[in-house]
Amino acid sequence: MLRSVKFLATVNILILLTSCSLLPQSTAEDEITSVDLVLTGEVFSAGDLSDVVSSPDGLTMAGAEVSGLYLSPIIDAPIDFNVLIPQWEASVPDSASMTIQMRTGAENGRWSEWMIIEENDDWNLPEETDIVGQMIAVPAVDVTHQKFQFSVSFSRYDGQAASILRTLRVTFIDSSSGPTAIEMAANQEGIDSRQPEGAEDGYPKPPVISREVWCTSPACSYSDGLEYEPVSHLIVHHTASSNTSSDWAAVVRAIWYFHTITRGWGDIGYNYLVDMNGVLYEGRLGGDDVVGTHAGGANAGTMALAFIGMFTGLEENSLGIEPTKEMLDSAVALLAWKADQTDIDVYDAGYLPNLEWGLPKLMGHRDVYGTTVCPGDKAYELLPWLREEVSRRIQFDSPYIYVDELSDAFTRGDANWYSPPGGCGFNGSSFYTWSTTDPENSTNWAEWRPNVPSSGVYEVDAYAPFCPTGQSETAGATYAISDINGSTTVTIDQEANLGTWMRLGTYNFAAGNSNVIRLSDLTVTDSGHVIWFDAIRLRRIDQSSKPAVANQRPAQGSWLQYRAVTFEWSAIDLTNAKETLLEVATDINFNNIVLSHPLTDDETTYTHAFNQDYALLFWKVRTTSQENQRITSQPTQFGIDTVAPSSKVQSIKQVEDGSYLLEWTGVDATSGVNSFAVEYWVDGDVKRTPWLTDTPDTSAVFVPPDKEVYWFVSQARDKAGTVELEHTTGDISTDQAVKTYSITFFPLISR
Repeated sequence: MLRSVKFLATVNILILLTSCSLLPQSTAEDEITSVDLVLTGEVFSAGDLSDVVSSPDGLTMAGAEVSGLYLSPIIDAPIDFNVLIPQWEASVPDSASMTIQMRTGAENGRWSEWMIIEENDDWNLPEETDIVGQMIAVPAVDVTHQKFQFSVSFSRYDGQAASILRTLRVTFIDSSSGPTAIEMAANQEGIDSRQPEGAEDGYPKPPVISREVWCTSPACSYSDGLEYEPVSHLIVHHTASSNTSSDWAAVVRAIWYFHTITRGWGDIGYNYLVDMNGVLYEGRLGGDDVVGTHAGGANAGTMALAFIGMFTGLEENSLGIEPTKEMLDSAVALLAWKADQTDIDVYDAGYLPNLEWGLPKLMGHRDVYGTTVCPGDKAYELLPWLREEVSRRIQFDSPYIYVDELSDAFTRGDANWYSPPGGCGFNGSSFYTWSTTDPENSTNWAEWRPNVPSSGVYEVDAYAPFCPTGQSETAGATYAISDINGSTTVTIDQEANLGTWMRLGTYNFAAGNSNVIRLSDLTVTDSGHVIWFDAIRLRRIDQSSKPAVANQRPAQGSWLQYRAVTFEWSAIDLTNAKETLLEVATDINFNNIVLSHPLTDDETTYTHAFNQDYALLFWKVRTTSQENQRITSQPTQFGIDTVAPSSKVQSIKQVEDGSYLLEWTGVDATSGVNSFAVEYWVDGDVKRTPWLTDTPDTSAVFVPPDKEVYWFVSQARDKAGTVELEHTTGDISTDQAVKTYSITFFPLISR
């Protein structure tokens, strides 16, 4: 374990102090403050050097050692801070490595965990010489910290060049004094209430904290240089920052400040951000379709949504975790709104204005160039789920049948295959090998045998991803397609069509899996070039109409207060069905089915009594025709909660001005508490007076009408609409209050 050491010498620092107001009428307490601390070779010598030497050139390994460790003193930060951002200049040869770790501490002696600092690819620009690491936010248990410490570990192959850390710059930001989450929500509600009412076409835009609410500095408002481009692609990022914070709004302000002021990039780069609690923030100024700065040549024509946090899934003491359920739910809602607004097929791919290759319509940042891990493996592996969930939300039924290279319908030869880094490819995977013009050296082949639902004419497309391999792609990928009429050979230039679906032609396929699309490494154009084996897709083009099923109730996202559930759906032309089923499952993939009920052709409603409550259920109607064509309605999510919530006013504090700060809490095991009502009465009376009704808050200030003793009681309502039974006695009274001289504003409690 790394040990702490006392500060051994005076550190020469370069202080750059800037500040800006975050509230319309700012005071000194409302400002964002930022200070840079620059550490160089001379001050590194104050630390503990183990097989490491410090010189004016920086930190490096001593002599011929193959590993070494540096531990800094515990350093007092120039300001109290809630965010720390490391940046460094270093030389790291291919034969060596260098790892930086940091921790932050409070005056009371409490320290964060040691955290491995990885490069923040989103915040490194090609023209800049220093490297930006992940933003570290003060743990949620504290508001600000006052100290920090870092370590640097070195290693190299025996006899090879060593790494050198020349400069370490640490940017401290205190953005903790801006608007709280509750204040922003109230301000946003006021702004939204002034908007003209009217029905919104398509899938609605979810609630978003707008720029004018969270970013009120004069530096946040400008109009020069804004560019606009219709959005055709959606990009998921992560901010590569800590996953714990006492105030996510403060983290957003710190990100904006670092991008805009510290680095001088003009504005926050992302169009939207979402925090761990699912709160969405408008990022880049300019509104819908404004061009951000987040993905180089892919800025124009894309909407960027950044998950606030680090999702690489690295070692335990790194910053990586999985996105939260609340974060994902809000992300899906935002992406679904934009996909519906601009008719984006999230399974498709296409070109952007400033790039020569195609890209998926819904992608991770790493898909653009393949040079970043963003949005982290844990978020990137959710892209297939995001596509499915966005499609379900907007009720998009793709006309294509997709077959990727990981399905049972794909077979490849027993030869040497390669997979690109970072999960590149359609739905996060692909295979490639090297082309050859010599039949005797041809060893790699693969076949797709799609399960065609019914006989007919189909368009067939193949996908070649844009992935980093260090080599150019083949111009002569030769596909052999076998259908009812025999075998047809088609040659495709993958190099010229990277990142797009390439049309192989139209074919007369029989129902079932007798049709074959085959590709090998043998070409007539080149040798030693990459040849991709990824997904294919089929679309029937000779159908004038087809059966259809649509769910009606329970509706998407509904909570039911009863276990006898009536399902209702609409159906078109199911007379040819040989089997129709109503299915209910606990997962969207219907792996855990709790109800499978056969239906007749003309049946459009069915009632079933469940024997327990469920926090998450999905239902659909699935029909199979005589030709084995399967038609399925879009899965609909709902829940059952028949148990009332519980709540209690749990604490009361008397403030110097005679008012009282009350806190209450609620619990509901299934759907969760939605709101509270709080009543009060004078001690000895029986008549209760409503104080708060239908509030999501869990704290408020009570100003007594007179000097009587008052009792308080809470009543919770869950998301299913079930209301807690009234308390027969009071929860707490004013004569139980603890006196205090200031009010700490308590945030909403997640339930």
